[in-house]
Amino acid sequence: MRKVFLCVMILAALQIGCIFLPSLDFKEKLEEKFVYGNEKSSNKILFLPLEGVIMSQESKSMLSSRNITTPEEVNELLKQAEKDKAIKAIILTINSPGGAVTASDIIYRTIKEFKEKNPDKKIIALLQDTAASGGYYVACACDYVLAHPTTITGSIGVISLFIIAEDLMGKIGVETTVIKSGSAKDSGSPFRKMTEQEKQIFQQIIDQLFNRFVNIVHQARKEQLTKEGVLSLADGRVFTGEEALSLKLVDAVGYLSDGYKKTLEFSSLKDARVIKYHKKGGLGGLFNLSLPQSELGNLSDFILKDAHSRFMYLWMPSLTSLKAE
Repeated sequence: MRKVFLCVMILAALQIGCIFLPSLDFKEKLEEKFVYGNEKSSNKILFLPLEGVIMSQESKSMLSSRNITTPEEVNELLKQAEKDKAIKAIILTINSPGGAVTASDIIYRTIKEFKEKNPDKKIIALLQDTAASGGYYVACACDYVLAHPTTITGSIGVISLFIIAEDLMGKIGVETTVIKSGSAKDSGSPFRKMTEQEKQIFQQIIDQLFNRFVNIVHQARKEQLTKEGVLSLADGRVFTGEEALSLKLVDAVGYLSDGYKKTLEFSSLKDARVIKYHKKGGLGGLFNLSLPQSELGNLSDFILKDAHSRFMYLWMPSLTSLKAE
């Protein structure tokens, strides 16, 4: 009861601005937790989860859940795996609708660099509930892609949202004055409608990012698909795991046990213990308190928190149903 009371008081004080919490460093040594396999084996396979929206920076809320993935987190875990000689391979579990273009690309490149430095440590992608758009983009960096039968994957494409509040501001009597160096300087501003020329400019960017996505998929699946074959699937639609297998976007359909067996096969191992890293930290860990936050909440922070629009490798049906300008 004392912990709950203390947490409630801190939350209340933060809400009304009565206290200031400095930036605290709760980093601790990563701990290992057994997940699957032979617990007594000297060989280890790292179970590396990629969960939630892919962002470049974490949410600033110290008490929010960590239902997001950043390049920094993935890089930290891969560095630890590189140091541990007992880790023979990695199972990258992906449960993500994607996210920011650059963050997705950095994670992709981080995995590729890890493989270049550690060619003997194979990385198997295990697609879970959702591994779409940026989630699938990251999977293309792996040596083998295994999907659950009910996985939702694909969504090869790019999206960017531009919220226009011009009419709303007019209704409440708010006006803006923009002083700029060039006609396109405030392109994408929520305070006015976009011109046709500006739409063309942003469409060119979308097209470039889309072509990169297509090339990444083709490079990963070139033994199974031609570039034209990839383009025929790259209209933004999603597929189940079974469909993705028939379309040659994944290598197999199965479960963790199948991923474990395939990893042993790739690594020429008889057995191994699958482990994941566990790190305690933050106020939530300090008070042993878990405050759940929905993926939709993370998405709203991701899309609406900043004043600028983002280019996204992201699948989110509720976003694409919004009225387009």
